[in-house]
Amino acid sequence: MRVLTHAARQDGFGIVSVLVAIVLLAIGVVTLSSSSAFLVSLRTDASARATAASIATSYMEEVKRRPTRELASEEPVTVNETGTQDEEGVFVRTLTVGPEASLPDAARVVVLVEYPAGFGRRRTVELVTIIYQGLQ
Repeated sequence: MRVLTHAARQDGFGIVSVLVAIVLLAIGVVTLSSSSAFLVSLRTDASARATAASIATSYMEEVKRRPTRELASEEPVTVNETGTQDEEGVFVRTLTVGPEASLPDAARVVVLVEYPAGFGRRRTVELVTIIYQGLQ
């Protein structure tokens, strides 16, 4: 019978155990980084949505101050974070004015502001109001 000496026994971790540990660690790091990127995207999206809502609200207030007979639809305009027309802005503002079907002497006014969302998408904030135009 042969007796194993200390030198003949294997102590410690095998190469397979080390590889499995490295793979599991890599999967954990990738998952953590992708969820972190998603959370940053959500935070950025919320900020852009709040800015777009602010642009839409302030422009709707400006439109409400106009004489009702002069209300007309406008082409899309690129604006910056303050709502000022700027070709390098990332927001696109559109004004649509049309008749309101349920009220004969009213106009339906829609302000759309398109904003950049996470992962290259674009989303829209829409404000709608009805403005009485009076009898003709």
